[in-house]
Amino acid sequence: MVKPSDPNDWEARRTDIVGLGERSFHKSYYPQLRENVERLERFRALLDRTTDFVLLVALPEGTVTDANAAVGGLLGEPVEALIGRPVAALGLGDGLQILNVLKRETERSGTDYEAPSHSVAVRFIPPQAEAAVRLEFTYRVAVVDGRPYGVMVGRDVTERERHHEMVTALLAEKEALLENALVGIIMVQQRRIVSANRRFAEIFGYAPAELIGRSTRLLFESEEAFAAFGVEAYRSLIGGQSLTASVSMRRADGRQFWCELTGSALDPLQPEEASIWIFTDITERKLAEERANFLSYHDTMTGLPNQALLQDRLQQAIAFAHRSGTKVALMVLDMDRFKAVNDFLGHTAGNTALIAVADRLKNAVRGSDTISRQGGDEFLLLLTNLAQPDAIVTFLGELAATFREPFRIEGHSIAITASVGVAVYPEDGADFATLHRKADMAMYRAKEAGRNAYRFFNEEMNDAVVEQAALYSGLLRALEMHQFVLCFQPQIDIATGNLVAAEALIRWNHPDLGLVSPGRFIPVAEETGLIVDIGAWVLREACVEAARWRESGFTHPVVAVNLSALQFKRGDIERAVSEALEASGLQPEMLELELTESILISDTENVLSTVKRLKQLGIRLSIDDFGTGYSSLSYLKRFEVDKLKIDQSFIRDLASNSEDAAIVRAVIQMAHGLGLRTVAEGVETDAVLEYLRAIQCDESQGYLHARPMPAADFIAYCRAHNGVPLGDDGETD
Repeated sequence: MVKPSDPNDWEARRTDIVGLGERSFHKSYYPQLRENVERLERFRALLDRTTDFVLLVALPEGTVTDANAAVGGLLGEPVEALIGRPVAALGLGDGLQILNVLKRETERSGTDYEAPSHSVAVRFIPPQAEAAVRLEFTYRVAVVDGRPYGVMVGRDVTERERHHEMVTALLAEKEALLENALVGIIMVQQRRIVSANRRFAEIFGYAPAELIGRSTRLLFESEEAFAAFGVEAYRSLIGGQSLTASVSMRRADGRQFWCELTGSALDPLQPEEASIWIFTDITERKLAEERANFLSYHDTMTGLPNQALLQDRLQQAIAFAHRSGTKVALMVLDMDRFKAVNDFLGHTAGNTALIAVADRLKNAVRGSDTISRQGGDEFLLLLTNLAQPDAIVTFLGELAATFREPFRIEGHSIAITASVGVAVYPEDGADFATLHRKADMAMYRAKEAGRNAYRFFNEEMNDAVVEQAALYSGLLRALEMHQFVLCFQPQIDIATGNLVAAEALIRWNHPDLGLVSPGRFIPVAEETGLIVDIGAWVLREACVEAARWRESGFTHPVVAVNLSALQFKRGDIERAVSEALEASGLQPEMLELELTESILISDTENVLSTVKRLKQLGIRLSIDDFGTGYSSLSYLKRFEVDKLKIDQSFIRDLASNSEDAAIVRAVIQMAHGLGLRTVAEGVETDAVLEYLRAIQCDESQGYLHARPMPAADFIAYCRAHNGVPLGDDGETD
């Protein structure tokens, strides 16, 4: 720092400072003086090198008496140019205000008065600078040699303020993030909450202020849960790891809910001192998971266990039964004619009915038993720990009683029955697949027995199923391997004895089983749908053979072919008939199609239109096995058939059974009244033939005339009997 004097005039400066003349240096003061001067020089150098701004202001004048180099650098002027200038003119804040404060402090100064410090923030634009800087000055009164001065010390706080603003902004952003986070966040010390964000308070139902300082015990359902979680948490956090867990927690109102917690310690060595925890309400997710888990083992409609859960329980039940020597029963329960409920009331009502059935079944079984819905209208029942088989029969009786009372479905009273098949461990199997398969077989036997019944599995059922499977497997290859053959059985005009027609009857020449009768394989073909392709083959082959008869000179025999109801439903019967006639060259009037009554009453309008088109082609139609079905007179008139074939069950004992005789006589009279011819099937004795002749039956067919024979044998038969009465030539078996 300098005063207004020549800076190089050391002698003058020294005299001003210490007030001593030349002669003083030669005395004892010189060493001390020299030391003081050097100390002042060092202090001056220190002030000039500091980045802080230092000003000395004379009071009360308010002029600058000294300044360090930093002030000159700030103002862009030499320090000497600042000396004597009013401090208010420097532009360093409100100079007048600063002077007023200093003057007031000067008036108070005394020997014991300690002047306080004051501060002021200044925004200053340095010369040739584009941006303002921020300065912070402190100032106070100092008395030197009895004279007051104002001492001002300042520094550039631009970067500090910028950092402070940045930190403030970051803290504000952090606070905003915490307060608007979708998860709850708390800081915990010694298991007490020291801070919590808004979302945490919302999750638990507290006001934020209520939580601070509270023990985290209030978040848990019980003291045991609180203690157990603490042990687990600190064991994980002390190793420097974070902990994530799903925990059942308690809201302020006492309601339980699920939270996912993730925590980490600020100091892994002392996790209890400070840790941060994030809370996510996962109640909905937990419920969805539980629902998904439930649905993976339960039926969505009834809530009953599904097959996967039942299989697991069955294996457990079998393991227990093996140890205890008891039995286990698996039952397949299928609703009888349930399709009619859906057709009559609709599928929504059908579903309601299934739920009602499930409820009754649940009330019928013990808590240790299991009911499972397999889909559709089929249920499985698992009965465990049965000491005696009699217990199963007792239960089945109780089960039947639960179905006696009608079900009320959408205002309707519905009677529902069930057919039940039963398989028992250990007699029938030791695994689900085996027991289920056998119980299913038994259930179908109950259906065949008239429904609303139960059947226990036996090996005869298994043999029948094995045979059916073998037949089905063979049928798949039979057409391709040319294993089917046609036989023909004559139909004789009773009045003349002439051959008038022949029924085409299929036989299966199986490579292993030999000649298989239609009674064994036709039901399998019907059930599996193979009858459509087989029926089309029979139609083609029969037309080809009938064409050969004409080529051989036999113009009268008509070939009669049986049609299946499935051919009408799933096959294009008109196209099949047209193709067979065209391929063989047979005249349509030489083909007779035998229809069962089930064909005529199923989808009547569509069948009627199809039959009319077939009639327009010139094809003859007959009703096969008349009297065994619905025997409706209305369809005889509407379908314009040509013949009625009276079933052999009425013909076999015709000569000795008056009831059969009355029925056959009535049928013949009715047919003649409608202009239809009649054919008696199963004629085996002369007595029956004579009775048929007496009541004016038109044609007969049976072993009395001939057995079904291969195509070549039938041509020979035609040659031997063409135009010759055959009434007494047949062989009776």
